[in-house]
Amino acid sequence: MTEKARLLNGWRARLIRKRIQLFLIGQAFRLYHSPFRAVSEMKKLRDLRNRVHGTNTVSKYIKSGGRYFWNSDYCGYPSDKLKSLVCNEFIRNNKTGTTQTPILQTLIWGITNRCPLSCLHCYEWDNISNTDKLDLDSLEKILAIFINSGLRHIQFSGGEPLARFNDLVVLIGKASASMDCWLLTSGFGLSPEKAFALKKAGLTGVNVSLDHWEPRLHNNFRNNENSFAMVIAAVQNCLRAGLMVSLSLCATREFVTDENLMKYAVLAKNTGAHFIRILEPRAAGKFTGKEVSLETHQVKTLTDFAIRMNSNPLYKDFPVVAFFGYHQRKLGCFGAGNRYVYVDPNGNLHACPFCRGEVANVLEVPFPVIIEKVKSIGCHQFGNTNETPRHFRSMSAGDIKSDA
Repeated sequence: MTEKARLLNGWRARLIRKRIQLFLIGQAFRLYHSPFRAVSEMKKLRDLRNRVHGTNTVSKYIKSGGRYFWNSDYCGYPSDKLKSLVCNEFIRNNKTGTTQTPILQTLIWGITNRCPLSCLHCYEWDNISNTDKLDLDSLEKILAIFINSGLRHIQFSGGEPLARFNDLVVLIGKASASMDCWLLTSGFGLSPEKAFALKKAGLTGVNVSLDHWEPRLHNNFRNNENSFAMVIAAVQNCLRAGLMVSLSLCATREFVTDENLMKYAVLAKNTGAHFIRILEPRAAGKFTGKEVSLETHQVKTLTDFAIRMNSNPLYKDFPVVAFFGYHQRKLGCFGAGNRYVYVDPNGNLHACPFCRGEVANVLEVPFPVIIEKVKSIGCHQFGNTNETPRHFRSMSAGDIKSDA
């Protein structure tokens, strides 16, 4: 029987946290070969964490496949994948004394132009088509580029990646040996058979989009009267297959109230979800030119909700909540080659799914060159997604000499 992922809290979580702290110290010593330097770098990393997350410690972990997870966008402990990412965090946080360039923490990859839905907020709308531009051979070449770059965490997106199910299984099978693999999906057609096939291929977990606790309003958002039911079925199928499950919420202006957030959290808990991932709406794709950015008080509402869910003992049995906007307002954008980038179904690399602007095609320009280019371009100013940076220019293979 497949072992289900489960949430751990209380003394078990405290024990896991101590083990992870020792693991971090060990990785620091392994990297710097000096106990004094290791302690110094650990302190820097702790200070960074406190600035970004506050002094609240991690109080909940998800155990899955013999590993422990505290974030769906990070590799689980213990694993060689996590060792690689941790060493890169030390390198990234060490401003002096190293010439090493850290690898990405994660990468979001759209593998198909197809999607059976017509969601109101679709950021990939301009690329949606009835046919895929890239064949499986091209996708495998792109995946090989990602693997050779040292990536340890990847998120398969679309379109709807389940629309290309057989190819998705092949790609996960090739990626999972060196990466934690997550699926970003609407849940459309995610049957029990598909969930078990994904697990067998090596999938780590699934992010299923659920944009309201009220079925009718979620269905309206997704332009499909059966979408809510498909989400709930997909979650249950994934749980039975032993996959971790995260519910992904696009928190619109109309949604963000304490009442809606609590009802959403109760629904997530009752369905058995392990994580809740909150994304802010951006003026990209179908939202281009629209006033969708959240008000300051709404950002605070989301921040308070995330902190409360993760640290208040009253909610110890609720899913772990990630609200990226909170952290990015403290640390800056995580995209644009900092900790992640987005590659669309045509093979073009963007700063992130919402900062549209093709930097270059990964099949035409060396990946390290593109990453340095996107870093130099940077992301949109946080919260401003209505315009492309004036200095943006798409890069081609002929630009390598001048830009490398």
